[in-house]
Amino acid sequence: MARRRKREYHLDVVSDINVTSLVDVMMTLLIIFIIVAPMIEQGIDVNLPTAEPKRIDVSEVLTIAVAENGRVYLENQRVTLEELEERLSNIHAAREEVAVMIKADTDLRYGRVVEVLDTVRGVGITRLAMATKPAE
Repeated sequence: MARRRKREYHLDVVSDINVTSLVDVMMTLLIIFIIVAPMIEQGIDVNLPTAEPKRIDVSEVLTIAVAENGRVYLENQRVTLEELEERLSNIHAAREEVAVMIKADTDLRYGRVVEVLDTVRGVGITRLAMATKPAE
């Protein structure tokens, strides 16, 4: 008769933490934050301050009008941005304290107004005003 041997099972103690499911949860949260973060940034409500409009003596102010089609006018004469820069630099050289009022159409692209603003600031004119209608 053969002797039966007892089988010995030697189990080691596992001291490692299984982090696989934790990594899955963290990756899911990271993806959610990446998707949601730009939406949160666009939805910020800003309460802008109100100000009393100041009257400017119109005789001292150059008027730049930007029409709906993007055409630029300096004192009712059509100019390109290069011509505008040249004329403004000549005027600014003659008079240091020159002011500019920009009248832009409501339906105009925002980028076109920024181009005109950059041209005016590039010449060195710092006194700028934007023409608006009073609120009813």
